[in-house]
Amino acid sequence: MQIRTRLTLLFTLNAAAVLAAVLVYVWWAYKQQNEEDFYKNLESKAAITGYTALVDPEQFRPLPVTWVRPDGDTLPYRDNVSLYNAAYERVFTLRTEAPPISIKNLQNIEAAGNFRFRNKNLHGFGTSIIGNQGIPFMVVTEGYCDPGGAQELAQILAVSFLFGLAAFAALGWYFAGQALAPVSQIMNEVDALRPNNLNKRIKTGKGKDELSRLASTFNRLLDRVEHAFHMQRMFLSNVSHELRNPLTAVRTQIDVSLQRQRSAEEYRSALQSSLNDLREISEVEEKLLLLAKVHNEPGAIQLGPIRLDELLWQAREACLRRVADSKVQIEFQSLPEEEDELVVNGNEALLRTAITNLLENGCKYSTNNQVVLRLLCKPNRAHRIEVANDGPAIPEAEQKLIFEPFYRSPRHLRLKGAGIGLSLVQSILDVHEVHLQVQSSEEAGTVFQLDFPKI
Repeated sequence: MQIRTRLTLLFTLNAAAVLAAVLVYVWWAYKQQNEEDFYKNLESKAAITGYTALVDPEQFRPLPVTWVRPDGDTLPYRDNVSLYNAAYERVFTLRTEAPPISIKNLQNIEAAGNFRFRNKNLHGFGTSIIGNQGIPFMVVTEGYCDPGGAQELAQILAVSFLFGLAAFAALGWYFAGQALAPVSQIMNEVDALRPNNLNKRIKTGKGKDELSRLASTFNRLLDRVEHAFHMQRMFLSNVSHELRNPLTAVRTQIDVSLQRQRSAEEYRSALQSSLNDLREISEVEEKLLLLAKVHNEPGAIQLGPIRLDELLWQAREACLRRVADSKVQIEFQSLPEEEDELVVNGNEALLRTAITNLLENGCKYSTNNQVVLRLLCKPNRAHRIEVANDGPAIPEAEQKLIFEPFYRSPRHLRLKGAGIGLSLVQSILDVHEVHLQVQSSEEAGTVFQLDFPKI
């Protein structure tokens, strides 16, 4: 069932329930008011009869009981006024053929003073009156309250209910269509999107309602999808380029070496060059696999307690092994008294890889392969790690681009690298909710700041 049909049905059912309740109440109130007016008319008749007939109450004697119950339950639709004495005997009646009042109803009249009752199809009212000589009597008036008016009103209300139900259904269908029109527009715009036009966005309008928020949510999703497609295209292009160059170099060296007989030293030189190229390929492959794991399986990464001071020393040792002539200076500031204050939650291998990549990057661009690694301890374990080098400043326009995969600054294309390291660093830190920012200037060099979340 479509949403428009469901909304129309729900709206119609709710409106029908409310309308039916209102119409039933109107019918019930009319019926009650009609009966109330009828009973008041009976009260007026009883009062007039009592004060008129009881001028000389001694003239009233018990009347003989001549009424015989008919075979059926139906009583004649005729009004009547009767007088009863304290012995529950009828002493006066306008219609002798009328059925007498039951003893139970007479007892209720005597006890209550004024009492309303139903006698088959007749409405009755009884009241106690004291005659001029102090003799108590009961005046009973009966009449037939014609239900024709209530029945006609019920028919009118039933017809009105049907017309109202049809009107509510039509209005519900119309307004549901109007309300869902923006949704249909969003669906059409999303359906028209193709991989070659992912730069298009859904119109959000000027409103602040849920549909506008839905369109904005779709646009944010499209931003991520477009970014993913862009990254995929760039990934395929750059991976093929980064792998093609060293593979071409290895193939060329092997082809050249096999063209003629060479000396052992020449063969050794060719194999060493090929080995360096293969190591470069292996390094790119490892970083790509790690980057894919961080992006595709963040929930599978196991976190645990890590001491930051030990982590920095491990990253320093890794950098010294991998980068020749590198110099890494470690500085600790505001160390806490308790060693537990240095413990944070994270994946030791990934964080060590991220810091090592920052150290290698700093050594690559510094003037003397020297990097300063600082640990600034703060309350609530919101510690900061800084990786500083005195290399050339990074332009502000490039400070966000350097974290994209395979981005290489045009100013440093001569330096060896694949442009994956900083992207991997950003991905690892995002998993750990560590905020990374860059401060770079010609005077102070470049500082990468890693701010850990508070505990």
